[in-house]
Amino acid sequence: MPVRTPILGNDLRQWGRQLQLFLNTNLGKLFFKSADDNPSENGIFLWDEEKNYPVVSAQNAFRQIAMKQATPTSSTGAPGNTAGMIAWDANYIYVCTADHDGSTAIWKRTALATF
Repeated sequence: MPVRTPILGNDLRQWGRQLQLFLNTNLGKLFFKSADDNPSENGIFLWDEEKNYPVVSAQNAFRQIAMKQATPTSSTGAPGNTAGMIAWDANYIYVCTADHDGSTAIWKRTALATF
């Protein structure tokens, strides 16, 4: 069964109490993704320990949840960079297209523009 987040209000202390209650009752429901996991039920959230990002099951596949990564300092990236990572800053969106090997340009970027 998917884990649902608590309803948030305007009171930060109340939100903190709700979050603590939520974590105390649901932390055991959060799991690491393994090779045996089946994405056939939509809406299951797992942590992909191999690729180091959260995934959700949708349309019979595990799909990465977009998380902002550190903006790459070069197109070759850094150890730990893997295909599918996304980063952005005020001027560009960066997409990692391969796993880091130390010499191949793995990060691509595109400029942001107003419309």
